[in-house]
Amino acid sequence: MTQLSGQKLASEQKQALTAMIFSNVGHSFSHMFTVLYATAVLYLPKVFDMPYGELLGLSSLGLVLFGVAALPAGWLGDRWSQIGMMVIFFIGIGAGSIVVGIAEGRQGLFIGLTLIGLFASIYHPVGIAWVVAWAKKQGMSLGINGLFGNMGSAVAPVFVGLMIDYVTWRAAFIIPGVLSIAVGCGLLFVWRAGWIRDVTSDRAPSGAHDTSAFVRVFIVLTITMACTGFVYSGLTNTMPKVMEMGLSAALASSYTEIGMFVGVVSGLASFSSIFGGWMADRYSARSIYIVFWLLQIPLLFLIVSLSDATLLVAILLVLSFMLAFAAAENMLVARYTPFRWRSLAYGAKFVLALGIGGLTVHLAGWLFDRDGDFSFLFTMFGSAAILAAAAAFLLPKTQPAVAVEAPVENMAA
Repeated sequence: MTQLSGQKLASEQKQALTAMIFSNVGHSFSHMFTVLYATAVLYLPKVFDMPYGELLGLSSLGLVLFGVAALPAGWLGDRWSQIGMMVIFFIGIGAGSIVVGIAEGRQGLFIGLTLIGLFASIYHPVGIAWVVAWAKKQGMSLGINGLFGNMGSAVAPVFVGLMIDYVTWRAAFIIPGVLSIAVGCGLLFVWRAGWIRDVTSDRAPSGAHDTSAFVRVFIVLTITMACTGFVYSGLTNTMPKVMEMGLSAALASSYTEIGMFVGVVSGLASFSSIFGGWMADRYSARSIYIVFWLLQIPLLFLIVSLSDATLLVAILLVLSFMLAFAAAENMLVARYTPFRWRSLAYGAKFVLALGIGGLTVHLAGWLFDRDGDFSFLFTMFGSAAILAAAAAFLLPKTQPAVAVEAPVENMAA
C-alpha cells in the first residue's frame, strides 16, 4: 500500500513538473511572439515603403483575436484536452511566425500576424488553468508563470534588434517559429507516451467555491480586465517607439540598443510577478488590486513628458505595478469558478484583456500618424487606471488563499 502510494505520488510530481515546464515555456512564447512585431515595425517602413502607423495597424486583428479567440479556446480546453490545445498552440504560433518571416508584402504580414494572434489566444485560458490545476501553492506558481511570460516580452525586443542589425529582420520571426514547432512536437510526444495526462481536479484544492459573489466579481473583473488590456497591450506595443522618441542618441542610437532597453525594462518588471504571487498567497486580491492600480495613475499621465533615465524608470514602475496584481487576479477567477468551467472562465477574462488590447494597437497607430506622438493615448491610459482603481473597491473582501497539499484524485486517460 505504501509502495503504491509512493509510486503514485512520484508519478504525480513528475507530471506536475512536466506540465509546469511546458506551461511556463508556453507563457514565454505567447508574450514573445505577440511583441516581436512591435520592435520589428520600427525598421519595416523602409522595407515595405509604408508609414509606421499603417504597418503597426496590420497586427491589430491578430491582437484582437489574441483575446476574442480565448473564449472558444478555453471551451475546447475544458471539453477536449488542455494538453492537446497546448500542442496546437505551439505549432500554430510557430507557423504564423514563419509566415511573417517570409512575407513579401502587406498581405503576407497581415496573414502571419493574424495567425500568431489566433493561435496565441490558446495559451492564457488553457495554460493558466493548467498551472492552477497542478500547483501546490497557486499564488507562487502563478507568479513564477507570470515571470516566464514577461521574460518572453523582455527577450523579444533584444532578439529582434540583434537580428535587424546583424542578420535580417526575417530571422527574428523564422527562428522562433521553428523553435516553437519543435517544442509543440515535443509536447505531443510526451503526451502520446503517457508521461503527462489531463487532470479533472486541482492538485491543491482550496475548498468549496464561493459562488455567492460571482456576479459581483464578474462585473468588477469585466471593468478591470478591460482597463488592463487597454493599458498593458498599448504600453508594450508602443514602448519601443516611445523609447526611440524619448531616449537621446547617447543612450540609444541603434535598433539593438533600443531593443536592449525595452528588454531590460521588461525583464526587471517581470520579477514583480514573483512578488505578486507571494502576496496573493497572503493578502486579499482586493487590497492588491487597489494599491497597484493607484500607484500607476500619476506615472501614466507623465510618461510622454519624460526622457532618458526618468522615462525608463517610469515605464519600469508602471509595468511592475501592473504585473504585480496578475496572480491575485487569476486566483480570483479560480476561487469563484468551478473546475469544469475553469478554462472557459479564463477565456472570458482574456477576451476582455487581450481583445481590447488589440484595438488599442490600432488606435495607437492611428493617433501617432495623426498627432506624431502618444500624448492623448497615455492620457487615456491614465483615465483607464482611475476607472480600474475605483472598480477594485467593489471587490468582496476575502481571506488569503491557504495552500493544501492533496493528490490528484482523478485523471483522464
